Amino acid sequence: LDPKIEFKKLSIPGTGGTFSYNYTGNNADRYKQQVITFEEQWKAGIRAFEIVSDRPSSTTASLGDQNVECNKTSVGLKVKDVLTTLLAKAASVPEGQTEPTECAVLILTYQPHGGSPNRNGASYAKSLKVMYDGLSADQKAQIIRYTPDLTLAQAKGHVMIFCRINQNDEQDNGDTSTQTAFEQATATLAGTNITLINGCGTGKDKWGAR
Repeated sequence: LDPKIEFKKLSIPGTGGTFSYNYTGNNADRYKQQVITFEEQWKAGIRAFEIVSDRPSSTTASLGDQNVECNKTSVGLKVKDVLTTLLAKAASVPEGQTEPTECAVLILTYQPHGGSPNRNGASYAKSLKVMYDGLSADQKAQIIRYTPDLTLAQAKGHVMIFCRINQNDEQDNGDTSTQTAFEQATATLAGTNITLINGCGTGKDKWGAR
């Protein structure tokens, strides 16, 4: 594709619960949204990858150490495992090339359950910031913010991170309102190149959530 093409003009193939194929329990129908591996998805053209997790109970703990989940059940990976996998994939240089030729999108979805005291998007954002701060300088440089004028040339070798901290019309028990939590999260993540999404859209998965 022409490197001058704006990213916004592309339709990016993506998967929900991308890494849930890693679940090894007895109820695959309930806890596996995907059955082919990340590498197989990548080879098929998938470039947007969504994962779900709860937040840590402490805002000083890293989101990276949280379990990646499907239907509130661990699939055997941590959030940091997924992020480092995507950063490495985007940075790789194909044979015969002199620089990276690919980019990826990571969508982080916050879904609380009994592991945390209540829904609190602002606290989720603080733990996400702890994870970001723990990245190396090279890894941070790979995270690029989506903007309407972003081109493919600028995106190559990078990962865009979008974070959904709340569902549509959902109140946040940890703050006055969902909007207040979103504003607090926006302030927390300023300077990280992470893009927050307010609400999950109108699409529904098979559990009626996203």
